[in-house]
Amino acid sequence: MRPITGPSAWVRSDFATPSAWNCQLAPQTLQELDHAIRVIRDKGKTLKSVAREDFPLRAFQPDARRIREEIKSGRGFVVLKGLPVYEYTEHEAAMIYWGIGTHLGSTLPQNVQGDRIYSVRDEGYKIAQDYGAVGVRFSKTTEGLHFHTDSAPALMGNTPDIVALLALKTAKTGGASALVSAHTIHNLMLRERPDYLERLYRPYHFDRRAELRPGEPSTLFAPVFSDDGGLKVRYFRFYIPKGHELVGSPLSPNDIEPLDYFESVMNRPELQVTFEMEPGDMQFVSNTFVLHSRTAFEDYAEPERRRHLMRLWLKQVN
Repeated sequence: MRPITGPSAWVRSDFATPSAWNCQLAPQTLQELDHAIRVIRDKGKTLKSVAREDFPLRAFQPDARRIREEIKSGRGFVVLKGLPVYEYTEHEAAMIYWGIGTHLGSTLPQNVQGDRIYSVRDEGYKIAQDYGAVGVRFSKTTEGLHFHTDSAPALMGNTPDIVALLALKTAKTGGASALVSAHTIHNLMLRERPDYLERLYRPYHFDRRAELRPGEPSTLFAPVFSDDGGLKVRYFRFYIPKGHELVGSPLSPNDIEPLDYFESVMNRPELQVTFEMEPGDMQFVSNTFVLHSRTAFEDYAEPERRRHLMRLWLKQVN
């Protein structure tokens, strides 16, 4: 319950142009990546068998250090540009992306099957009618996503420190990314409604049914804001009322009003950074103090042209 200072508490006007958060892959790094994937191809390795050692990437190390530091204690996000995804198969692009990610953190499983990389694309689901079935997530729809953190219900005990996306193909229209600093939101609520902020430090039930192993509890009881060596946020509004319904503990107005105010602050346009992903772009976002969202999108009719992003969850390493 104190103000957060420093570069993590940013607003949109702090960045003159998108170049403030963009980082271009160096030619030497692209050469190393191309050499690595050729060796991997000759060895017949797959995404399941490839290892960090297959991507030595010596030229990338200075950029990797800067990106790790920026995500951990800077503004909390970087867009890495310039990967020529059309020169590779989707499987090879996924391996290259995974290899880059291993230099920024340790990879975490993203579903009960333990997949290293998760495909973000429309699979025809509608949350209103399909929610509750195992594996049905907003990321498998064309629907817009409100600001949230990933793995709010803590899949298999882990919440990623970094959420990464690689754009392979983009939508016909829509699907823009937006980011907002939870530290900025916290500071504004501390000044405007400290009573609401205090409630967000106390736990809510988050529904975990989207990815749940047998025998695990159906909800996670956790606060929105916590101070564990630094202010952290955990949030996905959709899962909170669902979680309270599951445990038979309806939300009261004293529970809901702080969430509504939290939402109203994060949706102030002057706080947000928005941008369009291009094929080959990789965004790396702190999942501890930056909330992310996307707009709804319209896809192409042809299956081979449809929007396809790949996601990594990473745990920060020192």
